[in-house]
Amino acid sequence: MSNVTYSINASVQKNFFNQQFIAGGLTASMANTGMMAVTLEPGTSTQQIYTTDASVLGLTFARNLVTDTTGTSTISFGRLDGTSLYEAVRLKPGDAAWLRLAPGDYGARAAADSIPLLIQILED
Repeated sequence: MSNVTYSINASVQKNFFNQQFIAGGLTASMANTGMMAVTLEPGTSTQQIYTTDASVLGLTFARNLVTDTTGTSTISFGRLDGTSLYEAVRLKPGDAAWLRLAPGDYGARAAADSIPLLIQILED
């Protein structure tokens, strides 16, 4: 029996372009009972996202917690190989992302200091 239910909706209207995407009633099952949550402020240097508290990486919610309206306070995260960050996700102020993490090391880097990133990982 699944114990996680989520929906993703997007609607775009720009000039003559109209598009709607709805993925509702999606479910996932957690084999483990746990969640890891952390808020980082990595600055312009890459900071590792420590996931050792999670026994198995699973569905992950990430959000840029900055409220600035210029749109320049972005934060990126992705796979970390040694000291090299391979950015896979870039969040503008207030943006959120929902994805499933593969096993491995992760890191984050921001466009400026004091940009908080919320990461919540549900164990698979």
